[in-house]
Amino acid sequence: VKGFEPSAYMSKKEAKRVGRVSQFAIAAAKMAIADAKIEIVPDNARHIGICFAAAMGKPEVFETDYNPYTLRGAQAIHPTTFFEVSPHAVSSHVAMAVGSAGVCGTLAMGCTSGLDVVQWAFSQIQQRQAHMMVVGSAEAMLTPFAVSVVAANGILTQYAGAPQAASRPFERDRDGIVLSEGCGAMILESLEHAQERNVPIYAELLGCAGGRGGVNLVAADIDGIDIAQVMETALYQAGIARTQIDYINAHGNGLRDYDTAECNAIKTVFGQQAYNIPVSSIKSMIGQPFSAGGSLQMVASCLIMKNNLLTPTINYDYADPACDLDFVPNRARRARVDHLMVHAHGIGGSDAVVVLGKSRT
Repeated sequence: VKGFEPSAYMSKKEAKRVGRVSQFAIAAAKMAIADAKIEIVPDNARHIGICFAAAMGKPEVFETDYNPYTLRGAQAIHPTTFFEVSPHAVSSHVAMAVGSAGVCGTLAMGCTSGLDVVQWAFSQIQQRQAHMMVVGSAEAMLTPFAVSVVAANGILTQYAGAPQAASRPFERDRDGIVLSEGCGAMILESLEHAQERNVPIYAELLGCAGGRGGVNLVAADIDGIDIAQVMETALYQAGIARTQIDYINAHGNGLRDYDTAECNAIKTVFGQQAYNIPVSSIKSMIGQPFSAGGSLQMVASCLIMKNNLLTPTINYDYADPACDLDFVPNRARRARVDHLMVHAHGIGGSDAVVVLGKSRT
């Protein structure tokens, strides 16, 4: 994230102590809270919960602590490293930074995490554990060791052209992901609570579902049957007909099998209608930030619904016969969106789907 200045969201002393992924989460959470016009004070702090997701609490640990350790021993390790490495450090830092004293959860489920936190937060509100939830997901894997680990898996693109053209979801010549970083955050609350506060509502959460399938930790089953089942469950939970979906915010990360599986799942669920539903991937523009991807998809989807403007799939030069849907190629498009679906696919064949509806107020 170019130009990110953590001291705009925390003291310089705190910024030095907190890992980059937690810095992202604190910044995004504070922006979401401000946008939602929430003031967290002692009287309401216990009614506001937190749930963030990340793969690691401090991916830069190998550079900041392990390398010095090999030279100088244990005394080179920062005293707080043990705690900072835990994914729960992210949610804990956010809670302390914003003053929340309510439920505080953490998920670490890879690329589906940004949607999974929404489902968990919904359950907390439904069970009256919280009036409002600040949720999101963050990732900061752009360190030498972390990038090398991903590269060793063989999933990074080998595209040799302009870097900004390297992420090519659903495109014929796609050959892998572009690793990125970032964070998305949002506020969940009951409709009645939001109306009582008289604040703008971006979207209503209608349904969500999760599941997994397949027999490979990395590769996706290209038939997309397992993905389709999760999509169908989310539609059932939402209580709407599949013909009401106006747009799909796809996982689309540029891996050949992932994109093909997702496309086949959409065709399985929607049949012939699939060819009339716009589908796009924001990862063509932001790359693949792993855990952060789902939350950024959610943020983008809320803005798509609010503005009736579909985000495009850029770098789409040549159509792939195996992926033959309307991917909103290269240019944003005006369209009324009353209902949309968000899908994320992750490690081990995990899937998460959220269905959103336009606010009725």
